[in-house]
Amino acid sequence: MKRTVIAALLIVTIVGCFDHAYFEGPDQFDEDFEAYHSVDDMFVDDDVLWSFTQLTMPENTITIDSTFSHGGLKSIKCFAQAGADGTVSKASFSKQNMAFWEGETMRASGWYYIPGDNELNWLFIMDLEEQTAIGAGPGIRLAIVDNCLMVEHKYLEDDIYQPTTSQIPFPRNEWVYLNWEVYLSTKDDGTIKLYQNGELILSNNHTVTLPQDILYFQQGTKGMYSSIEFGATANPTGADAIVWVDDIFVEVVK
Repeated sequence: MKRTVIAALLIVTIVGCFDHAYFEGPDQFDEDFEAYHSVDDMFVDDDVLWSFTQLTMPENTITIDSTFSHGGLKSIKCFAQAGADGTVSKASFSKQNMAFWEGETMRASGWYYIPGDNELNWLFIMDLEEQTAIGAGPGIRLAIVDNCLMVEHKYLEDDIYQPTTSQIPFPRNEWVYLNWEVYLSTKDDGTIKLYQNGELILSNNHTVTLPQDILYFQQGTKGMYSSIEFGATANPTGADAIVWVDDIFVEVVK
């Protein structure tokens, strides 16, 4: 029994020393959707392009839109019907097997268009997560709450809101440029900056931005994020949501 425990500890130690070698992946990716005729074209072997879509309700759809775009001739359109009966409505697409490590700054940018004039409350539009072999790999995500962008932690940290005295609503019926920068840390020295149309709307310099192992809650974390998700990543609201996305760029800031 003791030998088994010692061997397991040695394996954990060795893997911990060579995390980057075992979980190596790209730290940069860009997408303008111009090369695709349909969503199926986005998925090829070995996650060279995108990894998967999530459509959790019967009416939800993801399509390549050749009639509406930001920069070129195409964009991607995500429709997520109103959440109901406890079902989380998702119409999203993800890139996995990337590598954003503790001590690095991850930057994700893209153009979003959300039509309508109804109140947006807890519509999620971008998630940064970790793939784990054991348990869950919670991360952080952008949501629109009371028509304003905020950052939600999916683990035991306080969510981050815009200052109430200077909140800037998310513009509707127009293309909006989002630039999200996250310095990754399991300590309280992580930083988050969110720009909307070039204006800094949210900033926090003292927050945990990577999940840590917590017994019986979350285990198997590796000090990194490896997955990023776009679109209507969750629509628990009482209304249907349409989200167009275009000209995505994800990178580690050197």
